[in-house]
Amino acid sequence: MLLGIFGDLHLTNRAPVNRIDDYWETQKWKFQKALDIFDKRGVDLVIENGDFFDTTTVACKVKAEIIQLLLANGFYDQNRIFCVYGQHDISGHSKYTLPNSPLAVLQSARVVKILDDKPVYAGAGNSCHAFYGSSFGEPIPEPSEEFYNVLVTHRMIGDKALWPGQVLTGPRSFLRKNPKFNLIICGDYHYRFVETWNGRTIINPGALVRKTRSKFDLEHIPAAVIFDTDTREVEVVELGAKPIEQVFDLTRPPEKKDNKILVELVEKLRIGGKKLSGWKHFLIKVLEERNSRQEIRDIIDERLDRVRNGVK
Repeated sequence: MLLGIFGDLHLTNRAPVNRIDDYWETQKWKFQKALDIFDKRGVDLVIENGDFFDTTTVACKVKAEIIQLLLANGFYDQNRIFCVYGQHDISGHSKYTLPNSPLAVLQSARVVKILDDKPVYAGAGNSCHAFYGSSFGEPIPEPSEEFYNVLVTHRMIGDKALWPGQVLTGPRSFLRKNPKFNLIICGDYHYRFVETWNGRTIINPGALVRKTRSKFDLEHIPAAVIFDTDTREVEVVELGAKPIEQVFDLTRPPEKKDNKILVELVEKLRIGGKKLSGWKHFLIKVLEERNSRQEIRDIIDERLDRVRNGVK
């Protein structure tokens, strides 16, 4: 079976700080290019690894244009694109808000299928594959041993720390901890890697578009990945990236973020033994009501993840 893999998409019509191009048109162009590559290679299934959308408050035109684009490319059957949800796909980082999310709209339109802990089968006979989903914050399912098992998950797995002191699970380590999956496709970590261990493979295709002027983003080249489950061959097809001076405002100094108040809040939560999940839900709701920028929410995610991992 031939799988086409892409993500994190972070689709939105709101351009990040310092992007000077038509960001929504750039996203659609890369999205379409990936679909063209999958069509040309004759893939059987397309996999998206979470954070399909950048926020639950994306404009209706974003949802409508993506549905139209997928339908125009023949994706009118939800068993053609499998995905999981990331923290950006749900409000308050709570799975209970999924029914009111843009991703749920896509599933209702039958252009995607959201995977969960119950297997979805594709193929027949000896080529039957079982696909499982582990979305943001969800546990890893327990797969059957009689099929070729594929896990699609949205969790922080990576091969290099994104900030000093970040505690990361490495790709091979994750493979070793989940030996019943023949293939693992993961998202959340925005940078591409492909690792093989003991005949099994883990793939992260990386983010679809560069969002920031960080060192890692500027070095990242978006790509689609094609994986053959029979031969275990991996093909990485880069989607291209324009020179940074054509898409980023390099004359504008990076914003300096004063995290003093946030640091003090996190420290109080740590000392007081409060549940971070509840406080995190409250903070995200406040930020949404105030229409705060996504960069601020990302800072909170980073800080709370560091607290959760015991990093000061």
